[in-house]
Amino acid sequence: MTAVHVFIISWTNQHNRAGQIASALSGVADRLTIVYSDRDNSPELFPGYEALRRDDRLFWADKFQACLDHCTAGAVMMIIHADCECDDWSGVVSRCRTDFDRDQAIGVWIPRLTGTPWRLERTRIKRLADSECSLVAHTDGLVFALSPLLLPRMRQANYSQNVYGLGIDWMFLCAAYSRGMVAIANESIVVRHRLSRGYSSGQARAQKRQFLKQLTPSEAITYQRLRTHLRRRKIYAKILFQIENLRARVQSRHT
Repeated sequence: MTAVHVFIISWTNQHNRAGQIASALSGVADRLTIVYSDRDNSPELFPGYEALRRDDRLFWADKFQACLDHCTAGAVMMIIHADCECDDWSGVVSRCRTDFDRDQAIGVWIPRLTGTPWRLERTRIKRLADSECSLVAHTDGLVFALSPLLLPRMRQANYSQNVYGLGIDWMFLCAAYSRGMVAIANESIVVRHRLSRGYSSGQARAQKRQFLKQLTPSEAITYQRLRTHLRRRKIYAKILFQIENLRARVQSRHT
């Protein structure tokens, strides 16, 4: 059975949520670690849990690096950001484990996410037959799991100049597909998130562009192919949204 090492990412004003998620996963994850930062020089948080404190000025990329450095050898690495909500956190882990047990070709796993620009209407490549899952071209780095086979590649990257961490998701997706693995979304379980960002988007995008120069040639080709798919799906998603709005207006006139 696949081992899953869960990392909960927490920061100022999110620690209560992180503790609630950790409590919900007690006895479910094979190992659980809280990676956190805080603006205050408060005493150590999360008593009773394995916890790693990081510099509050270094945001997401540094916390991701900490996860890579401390992940149990041979385990799937699952990341959960504390500002996400789910009615069944244990179900997220159990479905992830089941999917990895079922298909060794999975490189990236995600639940269905809301509160992200990367909705399934935009990212889905195709639904998998006789399955609750879909192949996806992209995901948001909110809740995801990586195959242990991908972790050596991700450890090769330099994160020091990419403080906000944009592009990390692109790198692990491209690394997976270029190595014959796949990224899937299990649509049977939903994780909710409020669409927001607590930093400068312009600066983050500039750092992302530099970070993605580390893609290998095969990963860079995959990056372009996935982006092309997303552009096409964006048009489809817009049309679908317009149709759904039209249907809603028609129904309202008849009620």
